[in-house]
Amino acid sequence: MDKIEKKWEYFGETNPYFAVLTFDKFKSENINDDALEGFFQTGEEYVERVWQEIEENFQPQFKPRSAIDFGCGVGRITLPIARRSEAVVGVDISENMLKEARQNSGKFDLKNVSFVKGDNDLTKVSGEFDFIHSFIVFQHIEPKIGEAIVKKLVGILSAGGIGVLHFTYFNNQNSLAQKIRFRIYRDYSWTYKLRNFVRGRKKDFLIPMYLYDINRLLLILQENDCHKCQIRFSQHGAEGALLFFQKKKETLY
Repeated sequence: MDKIEKKWEYFGETNPYFAVLTFDKFKSENINDDALEGFFQTGEEYVERVWQEIEENFQPQFKPRSAIDFGCGVGRITLPIARRSEAVVGVDISENMLKEARQNSGKFDLKNVSFVKGDNDLTKVSGEFDFIHSFIVFQHIEPKIGEAIVKKLVGILSAGGIGVLHFTYFNNQNSLAQKIRFRIYRDYSWTYKLRNFVRGRKKDFLIPMYLYDINRLLLILQENDCHKCQIRFSQHGAEGALLFFQKKKETLY
């Protein structure tokens, strides 16, 4: 198990809902039925907005036969996608997250959902998909690795299929000193371990955050026949962008 996988297994075991949405009410010591209802309601509302965007600008009455949610976590977004699709696959690096997601799909009585363990090569994902999706996930993946995963996701998108992928690209919220300190903690893990040791928090992991070059992402889409693309901006502690795109049904000359 590599360091990244170990980190997300830790979050999946100790704070699975808080690791998805970092509000105190979703911490394991605070979670209750009302908090869980609110947690999943945020996913339903988000997917409703995504579907509205797709149906207004890409494909009316959109209902994919096959969908994939990369970085599914506990199923916050995977489950609403399942209600609008014939079948959906949730992919995550953490077995603990997947265990929770499977339990949640059972609670909501959704039988068209499956979950698989993720890796950088998507080795357990097979076939093509009419809809590929990922939200507030790539921001935690080093861009060099993330771009390679994007290429694989776009590669399994069927002709005429639609993708919605989210990335952070700029951080205007923190001071230069804060940004430097965070990068040191993120890139030199021993410094963060030392900080935690001094503070008596030996098992506190840092959730990594990365910024992406939008130009490089657009190039990946263009080179893989995703001819139609639009951007919707987001704000989750850093400036982000949701890329909506559609793959060509046939080669245009």
